[in-house]
Formats: sequence, structure tokens, C-alpha cells
Amino acid sequence: MNANALRVAIVAALATAALAACQQQAGDRSVGQKIDNALETTKEKLAVAGEKTREKLAEVGDKTRKELSAAGDKTQEKLAEVGAKTEQATSRAAGGRTTGEVVNDTAITASIKTDFLKDPDLSVLKIDVDTKGGVVTLNGLTSDETARSRAEKMASAVKGVKEVRNFLVIKRA
Repeated sequence: MNANALRVAIVAALATAALAACQQQAGDRSVGQKIDNALETTKEKLAVAGEKTREKLAEVGDKTRKELSAAGDKTQEKLAEVGAKTEQATSRAAGGRTTGEVVNDTAITASIKTDFLKDPDLSVLKIDVDTKGGVVTLNGLTSDETARSRAEKMASAVKGVKEVRNFLVIKRA
């Protein structure tokens, strides 16, 4: 029995020594605790870095927004200047008339010429139609007085025509 008791005592002593060796002092930390602590520190530093990044991006965004706004304002000013210069140049080229007047005069001329094409007695090739400020000038040749009058009436019937100056000449056979 002494042998069994001695064995039990040795096993108990070894178990106590093993448990004592596994037990750590109060200041020691396990590997898991060290990893947890490192992760927590990393999270904190990432949060601080993220906040700094957000602040910088907001600053850069505000600066970019201001610069784009200023550039847009400058572009609008330049476009307004170019538009005014273009309108002036167009007006000078059109004899002081606005672009709308020139377009309207062109439409009147085209309409009159189209009407002349439909009439077999009026030759578009022999009649020149010029419109300026709604005043239509007819130059060229017609076959007789009836065709001359009809050309004037057709021109005066077009919308936008203020006056018709008929300088058509009756051609002699």
C-alpha cells in the first residue's frame, strides 16, 4: 500500500507542478490577449486615420467646388462676350439687321421663289428675288404685264412681306 500511496503522492506532486507551471503570474499576458490588444490598437489608429482622411477629402472637395464654380463663372462671362461679338458681327454683315431678321428675310425669299416655281408663266431663273427687312425687290424679265402683276401679287401675299418693289421688265419677243 505504501507503494500505491507513494505513486499517488508523486502523481499529485507532478500534477501540481504542471498546473503551477501553466499558471501565469498576474502581469503576464497570453498570446491571444496580446493579439486582441494589437487588434484593438490597430482599430483605434485606423479610425483616427479614417477621420483625418474624411476631413482632408472634405477640404479638397470644397476647394475643388469653389474652383469649378469660379471657372464656370469665367466661362459664362466669356461665352456672353463671344455671343455679343458674334451678334455684332452678324448684324454688321447683314447690314445692321439682327439674325432673326436675316432668317425671316431668307424664309420670305425662299417662299416667294417656291411660289414662282409653281407658276408656269414665271421663270425663277429669270426673276431675282431679294428681301431686306420684309421689303421684297423683284428684278428680271417676265413674258407680259399679266405675269409681272401676278409675280407682284404672289410676293405680297407671303407672310412677313411689308412691301414689294417690282422692277420686273417685260421682255420683247
